[in-house]
Parts: sequence; C-alpha cells; structure tokens
Amino acid sequence: MDGLQPSKKLMELSIKFYCGDMLANWVGDSSFNCLQSLCLDDCINLLSLPSIGKLPLLKKVRIKGLRSVRTVGVELFAENTTNSFSSLEILEFVDMLNWEKWNLCEVDEEARKFPKLRELLIQNCPLLLGSMPEYLPSLKKLAIRSCGKLIISVQNFPLLSELEIHGCHEVIYKGFVDYSSIKRISFVGISKFSWAAECLRLRSIKVVSFEIGCCEELCSSRDNNWGLLTQSVSPQYLEITKCPLLVSIATEEEREELMQLKIPSSIVRMEIENCERLEKLSTTLYSLALLMELVLDGCSKLISVARSNLPSNLKVLVIRSCKNLQCLLLDEGEDVDSNNACVLQELNIFYCESLKRINRSVLPSTLKELLILGCPKLESISQEIQDNSSLESIRIFSCDMLKGLPQGLNKLKLCKIMSKVGCSNLISLAESGLPTPNLECLRLHFCSRLQPLPGNMRSLNALKDLAITDCPNVTSILEEGIPTHLTSLIIGGPNIWKAILDRDLHTLTCLKSLDISNGCPDAVSFPQDEKGVTLPSSLTRLFISDFPKLENLSSNGFRNLNSLQDLTIKNCPNLKTLPGNNMLSLQCLIIENCPSLKTLPGNNMLSSLLELEIRGCPMMEERCKRDKGPEWSKISHIPCVVVDGSDKVLKRII
Repeated sequence: MDGLQPSKKLMELSIKFYCGDMLANWVGDSSFNCLQSLCLDDCINLLSLPSIGKLPLLKKVRIKGLRSVRTVGVELFAENTTNSFSSLEILEFVDMLNWEKWNLCEVDEEARKFPKLRELLIQNCPLLLGSMPEYLPSLKKLAIRSCGKLIISVQNFPLLSELEIHGCHEVIYKGFVDYSSIKRISFVGISKFSWAAECLRLRSIKVVSFEIGCCEELCSSRDNNWGLLTQSVSPQYLEITKCPLLVSIATEEEREELMQLKIPSSIVRMEIENCERLEKLSTTLYSLALLMELVLDGCSKLISVARSNLPSNLKVLVIRSCKNLQCLLLDEGEDVDSNNACVLQELNIFYCESLKRINRSVLPSTLKELLILGCPKLESISQEIQDNSSLESIRIFSCDMLKGLPQGLNKLKLCKIMSKVGCSNLISLAESGLPTPNLECLRLHFCSRLQPLPGNMRSLNALKDLAITDCPNVTSILEEGIPTHLTSLIIGGPNIWKAILDRDLHTLTCLKSLDISNGCPDAVSFPQDEKGVTLPSSLTRLFISDFPKLENLSSNGFRNLNSLQDLTIKNCPNLKTLPGNNMLSLQCLIIENCPSLKTLPGNNMLSSLLELEIRGCPMMEERCKRDKGPEWSKISHIPCVVVDGSDKVLKRII
C-alpha cells in the first residue's frame, strides 16, 4: 500500500479488509488536504488509527470492525495540533469489539473540541469504558448503542436535537437548559440511571419524542430517577417498551406500593408496548387534555379498558396483541358523568384473542373508523348504531364468533366502506338494510354462513367497489341486480357468477377492474359462447382464475376490450388457446399454472406488451426459449419477459 500513492486531490478514501497491522504512511498525510471522507472497515489486524486530525477539509470519518484497536487517543488527533478536525461533521465508531478506552485526557483541550461535529455514533463497542468529549458545540445527533460497559454523561450540548442511548451500563443525566434544542430522546436498555445534583434545579424542557425501553426500574415513586425524568421533560410523543415492573399508568399515584408511571400533561401521542405486568389505566388519565392517540401493544395482563380510563380528548385508540383483554367498554352506562363525552374517532383492535365484546349499548357517535382484526372470540360489537353516528368505515377480519352487526346500519349516512373477511359464523349484516347514501365499497370474503343480503342493493347509488367470494348463501344480491355504476367487481363462487354472467354483465358500462375466481366449474369457454355475452368494453384490468374445465377464452366475448391493459390467467389446467383479438392497449400479460397452453396469440395482441410472465406452463416455456422456440419471434420485442420453470428461471430479459 505504501507504493499506491493516490492523487493529492483525492476527496474520498475507503479501505476495507486490509490485513496489515499498520497503514501506509500517506494515509492521513497533511498533503492530502482535499480529503473529505475516510472509511476504515474491517481491517482486523490494524493496531492504531492514522493521524487524520490535521486534514483541513475532512468532513466524515467511519471506523468499523477494527478488532485489534484497544485505545484511541492522541495518535488520531496528531501531535502538537491545537486545531484538530476543524471541518469534521460526522464521526462513527462501529463494531470495535476490543476498544477499551478513549484517552481524551492526553489530548490538548482545544484539539478535542470537534468544532463542527454534527453527528456522533458509537455502536457495538462492548468493552469501551471512560468518557466522551465533554464540549461539542455543534453536535446535533448523538447515538450510542450496545456499549454495555460505557457510562454516559448526558449534558447540555447546546445544539443537540437527537439523543439515542441504547444498551449502555449507566446514564448520568445532567439535564438541559431552558433554551435547549433537543427534540428526540431515546433511552433503551439502560442498566442504571442517575441524576446529577445540579440538574434538579433546572426547569422542565419541551421535546417532541421521548422513548423509554427495557428499563426494569421504571416507575414513578419519588426516589426513582426514571420517575423524575418523565417529569423533567415535556414530550409530545411518549413511547414505553418492555418495562416489566410497570403496573399502572397514571398522572398521580393512587397507591404507594403500585408501580406507576407519572405521565406528563404535555403528551399528544402515547404508545405502551410489551409491558407484561400492566394491569390498568388510571382514571386520572382523563385529565390528559392534550392526549389524542393511545396505543397499547402486547400488554398481556390488561383485562379491560373502560370509558372512564380514556383521556377526555382521545381521538385514536389502538389495542394490539393484548391476549387477556376481554372487554372494551366505551360506554359504561348511566353512572358515567355526562360531561365525560367520548370523542373517539378511530378504534383499531388487532389480535386480542380473549376479547368478547366491545360495548354494551351504542358506539360513540363521534367514531369514524372501526377496524377489528384477529379476535376469534369476539361475540358482540354493540347493540345498535346511534341516529347521529359518524361512522365512515367498518372493517372486520377473522372474527369467527361474531354472528351479527349492530342494528341500525341503515342510519349510517356517512359510511363509505364495509368489509367482512373470515367471519365464519357471521349470519346477518343487518335486518334494517345497508347504509345507502354514500356506501362506496362493500367487501365480503369467507363468510360461509352469511345469509342473503338486505334487498336494497339497487339503491346503493354510490357503490363503486363490490367484492363477494366464498359466501355461498349470498344469492339475493342477484334478485334485483347489482348497481350498474360499479368500477371494480370481485366475484368468487359459481352461483353468484353464473347469474351475473347471464343477466348483469352487459349493464356494467363503467367497470374498470374484474376479478373472477372459481366462477363456472363446467364452463369450457369464457365467456360462454352459447350465451353470446361480451365483457364490458370499459375494462382495463381482468383477472381469471380456477376454471377447471376452461379450454379457451371466447373471441366473441373479448372482442370489445380495446382499453384492456392488464390480463392475468391462473390455475386453468385445460386452457389451450388465447383470444387473437386486437387488444392494442394490453401492456401486461401473466399466465400461471396453465399446463395445457401451447401457443400464444398472434402479434396483434402482443404488439403493445411491456411485460410478459409465463409460469407453470411447461409446454409454453419450451416454445418461448430465446432464439430456438417457435414463439420467440412473437415476444422478442417485449422489454421484460419472465419465463419460469417449476423450479428455476429459464429466461429473463430486462
């Protein structure tokens, strides 16, 4: 390396996997005064760092994986230099597994100031002891991770905006002055946290985000330093993760022996994650007037959440993976103070396996979005919908025990979306009918016991998106026909599709996207030639799958598809031919698991293609081989062609 001698105008230098114990003499030489970036990565035998402090334009330094370096000191700064690292903005030490000491005391006080340093990262240095630079006037981001023996003194770097300390032995908090620019603080996996006496006199500071995680001592008793910390900052967003001693969240202590956390009144969003002993939310949370979003995730001892526990202005409540949560009472009855009106707008519940009911009587009239996913024991949502309900979206997935929805769905004048997926015991949507004025999307999937829909389908004048699959009893939708202004239609199941094909397909003049699966088990052609049906000319996307006896796609049925851009055909084992129509707009053609297909249509259909994918079609794969297959001339002009065999890619062109 000594003989390499790059240009003196070199601006960036990266040395990786160098095996020597010393670098070349020119690395760090002052004659390379244009160097702006230096990276030393995984030079595992290197014993010391080069003297780079005197390089005047050096802005970024990364030192990574130097396993033989045990100390960093005066050699880095260069001897007899008072103006070291005059331009350095970013300094990173990563994976220094045997680094033990940063000998700053050996360096001149002026030399170790790093006057322009904006970001300092020290990560995965498990043996590092000692201290860091104490005065960094330009530092904006400090991140120290996985340094298990390091003791960090947090003090007032005047421009610091982000502070992240994860997996360190001890943090000594010295506080921040009133004019501090700190915006984000994250303390995770800190074994010991203590206060410096001088910071007790400082006033609380405002931050945007504050995170505490993996801290066993977290509670709010007066002699606990973590409790003092939560009161010394006024965050807008508070996140608490993996704090096993935390039992309650409150704004004031209810019992001395209860491990609580005092919550600052300034927070707007709070997330509590994997606090396995958390049992309750205190009623004192109601006084958190600014708290608008609350997330409870993985709190296994939480059994219920009552309306009186919810902050007065809470608008978004998310509950996820709380496996013992049984009820969510947004309205407890007559004993609730009428002044404590619930203003909740979004309620999201995910994977709460013990949840049985959400509400006794009515949902909050302010609720706009209701999303429930993976609650297999849920039996009831509420009894009825209020006349002045604001619900705009109801989405329910994988709730096997749910048999019905609240009465009064027809009162939902603002509702636009209704989705029910995987609710195997759901029998009825609503006897009173569906919300008619603004319903734009109705999706029903895998609801095997769902009975016929209310008879007002024709009145759904705003309906654009309709999907019904694997709901064998839902046939009444066909009695009056379906809304003719649909733009997207997904149908799965022979009974529903057969009737639509016979009666309604030609009326869907606005239809853009059509998905058909398991539609006609005995159909040999699609659409069936004997019925003389044509697909809507407005289609831009067509998806066909699971037709076991289908042999061809009808040229007559496809004759008007001049706007079709995407065509996908899957799982049609007997399909032998494709239509030869002039689909001049077709851009993407995907054919999958159609083993009987031997040939592609003429060039007219393929002329506009930008992408062709053929998978699980062994005869076609052989015929499409580059230069050799008889089909190659038809597809050679296509920019992207993917032809996959059963276990490997045969050809790919990009």
